[in-house]
Amino acid sequence: MTELPRLERAGTHTRLIVDGSPFFCLGGELRNSSASDPVHMAPIWHAIGRSGVNSIIAPVGWDQVEPSEGEFDFNVVDELLSGARSAGVRLVLIWFGAYKNALSTYAPTWVRQDSARFERADRGPSPLRAPFTYSGSMPRPTLSVFSRPLREADEAAYGALMKHIARVDEDHTVIMMQVENEVGLLGSSRDRSSAAQLAWLSPVPDALVEAVATAPAAFDDDVVDLFGRSRPGGASWQQRFGDDDPLADEVFMAWGFASYVGALAAKGKRIKALPAYANAWLGPQPGQDMPGQYPSGGPTARMSGVWRVAGPALDFVSPDIYIADSESVMRDYTSGINPLFIPEARVLTGDAFRAFGAFNAIGYHVFGIDDVREESQLYDAFRRLLALAPQVLEAQRDGRVMGFALDSGTDAATARLGSTTVTVRSAPKLLTDMLLDAGVRLPEPAPLPDETLPTAHAPSPGDARPFGIVLQTGDLEYTALGQQAMIDFSREESLLEIDSLRELRLHDGAWVEGRILNGDERLMILGPDGVSAVKITLIER
Repeated sequence: MTELPRLERAGTHTRLIVDGSPFFCLGGELRNSSASDPVHMAPIWHAIGRSGVNSIIAPVGWDQVEPSEGEFDFNVVDELLSGARSAGVRLVLIWFGAYKNALSTYAPTWVRQDSARFERADRGPSPLRAPFTYSGSMPRPTLSVFSRPLREADEAAYGALMKHIARVDEDHTVIMMQVENEVGLLGSSRDRSSAAQLAWLSPVPDALVEAVATAPAAFDDDVVDLFGRSRPGGASWQQRFGDDDPLADEVFMAWGFASYVGALAAKGKRIKALPAYANAWLGPQPGQDMPGQYPSGGPTARMSGVWRVAGPALDFVSPDIYIADSESVMRDYTSGINPLFIPEARVLTGDAFRAFGAFNAIGYHVFGIDDVREESQLYDAFRRLLALAPQVLEAQRDGRVMGFALDSGTDAATARLGSTTVTVRSAPKLLTDMLLDAGVRLPEPAPLPDETLPTAHAPSPGDARPFGIVLQTGDLEYTALGQQAMIDFSREESLLEIDSLRELRLHDGAWVEGRILNGDERLMILGPDGVSAVKITLIER
């Protein structure tokens, strides 16, 4: 039996350890329904095996594995293990239990039919319009997170899943667990079911009150302010915060969901101690300003401190990134106590470089990898990035790495690597400006091909931004991987200039030296025709 996957923390740096070595976790998440049918998955596994990625996130639905209470069928898990092994990738499994996207559609029929035993959430007399609904749409089930019978049933099923994994996966194809998916309450800031009302009239947990008071830096400023202006003489949530504060409602729901998800994580770790995390539907975000417009109580950045106290068995919380401003999201979820792991993101290649290079991510996955074309920019770039993984992991540990993706309106980015300031600039922008000085106007570049198959839900154009990663490999030596960027280096008290620029080629999964680049080939350090790699040597004088 190989060594159990784990997280290894040294100071503020975290690494994912698999088979005793740091693991660069890069790949994608399957679409929600793909894994339910092994026949559907067969060609997908074949394509994934050729893609070069090394990790896949795949769901396991409660409704599929426990169709009758106490009777389990883990064939879907066995098929996932078999497929992943055939493709040569590791698995992160998602437990689609009582909650998926703040709804309960993956709960088994025997749970959803028995509303007397498994109470539904109550959004009150004037619920908000929830996302993905329309006038006349049928109701979708949302179970109350405060239902004790629900937690017991969900925990029992999750425990059975972990027992099965422990029994059939001795080589640890499964390296991590995601417990539930994008939990929270839509349509209201607070659940008003009878079970929830009992919790609302119960004392605010001492552990939360004490943590906010003694370690306010571990909480969002809004949460600290909420407790600072609460009524300390009152014991219950209602007495301390009243009934009309959406932020208090969100903290209350965060405690409920984090306690629930944390209990499942703790149960699973007692059986097989794999790393476990929870993922977030982001909020507040544009168009979803209030809790209930986004899932109230989910592991958002604002609620992450509450989640750490209520669900200590969870190793970290993660963002699902579908908004344009990925950089601020990555920053919000990166700290000494919360490593960045992205389970879901748009098919947008440069954001992976940003995550690993700028925020020391331990994992990055695009959603709907079963739709990604084999000849895509994404797969080509991921293969190249994985070939550089050992050096990236070492550079992350030592603070010798920068990553960038220059969004529209951003022409440059800088980072300090040791005594050197590294500045990357948009090569197309610089080249356009320089040629305009000579009266030459470049034509607009053609759009890149779609990254996904025609059968995908929506098109995903290739990433035309300048993006990449820069590693310091010696005092005056650097390796860069990316596209469409100029790179400049500077130090105080001295001048730096390029001594040599050497092309790196990917050959049989490893980097080998190619052409010596000089003259016009230095107009772009990272060129315009796809992702490239170079070795840079400087002179200091």
